[in-house]
Amino acid sequence: MECRHISEQEVKEIIRNGQVNLQKSAPDDRPCPTVAIEGYSNTDRQHIRLILADCETALKLVTCIDLEKDYSCTCN
Repeated sequence: MECRHISEQEVKEIIRNGQVNLQKSAPDDRPCPTVAIEGYSNTDRQHIRLILADCETALKLVTCIDLEKDYSCTCN
């Protein structure tokens, strides 16, 4: 999130107000189906896609992507 300049607040906004992208979702993923939610943040109008794992006991953020800017991030 930090590398792509996406805040926790923006993630919450997209979860609440975004649109599901069925083409990028994978309801058959195991052990948890994944859903892609997209939208624009209120703070800086960043176009964001979230990939969320819908597990039995929790909704887990897998990744977040800025759809208009390609950041070169290195995950540790």
